Amino acid sequence: MIVLKFIQNFFLPSAFIFLFFVLGLIFLKKKKKAGKFFLFLGVLCYYLFSITPVSDFLIMPLEEKYRPLSAEGVQEADKAVLLLGGRESNVLRGSEILRIWHLSEGGIKVIVSGTDPLIETSEEAMAVRNFFVFRGIDPKDIIVEGKSRNTKENVANVKKIVGEKPFFLVTSAYHMERALLEFQRLGANPIPAPTDFKRRSAFTYGALDFIPGAQNLRNSGIALHEHLGIIYYRLAFLLGNGNK
Repeated sequence: MIVLKFIQNFFLPSAFIFLFFVLGLIFLKKKKKAGKFFLFLGVLCYYLFSITPVSDFLIMPLEEKYRPLSAEGVQEADKAVLLLGGRESNVLRGSEILRIWHLSEGGIKVIVSGTDPLIETSEEAMAVRNFFVFRGIDPKDIIVEGKSRNTKENVANVKKIVGEKPFFLVTSAYHMERALLEFQRLGANPIPAPTDFKRRSAFTYGALDFIPGAQNLRNSGIALHEHLGIIYYRLAFLLGNGNK
């Protein structure tokens, strides 16, 4: 699992840009042209992936397909699944669960799924569960599935709980397509309830949007990670069908 995470992170801009700079400095001593090329490539990639227009361009296709669940839509299911995704995302994803719960007047059960893949003793799921209890959700209406280390495990474990009945799937908008693909592959019936949108609401950029920013670099990395994941899922699905 740790090796897989390392490989995945290697394809993030923050990782391969650093590699370009390292290679540039190494080659600069003996092969100046190669060194200058890698340094230029590092600077160019850093700039492009760190500005708002490029960040939005990468993340827009992931988010534009889905809209937040409407008040009328809460009648379509009686369960809501929360996929954990790190502390920052968990705050927004948890807030969406609470919104849905209040709109349904407490008429849904909540399933909290996930854990930190790098920390075996992680209690993220229980922490979120306790937060929901503090905010008024009956502990009997919360199911904790705290073993899943990635999306594939999330889906397999949650499917055992929800079966084929419809349920609200709460995750960040950028992660929704990949999660839906895996749930649908197993015959589950998720209803998208996205939150944590990263893209700006309109393409009206000013001068400051063309200055590199850490959040843009992070969003570009998130988007690339999801795009690669979607490609993997689609290829796995095609190859799986082809082997039948």
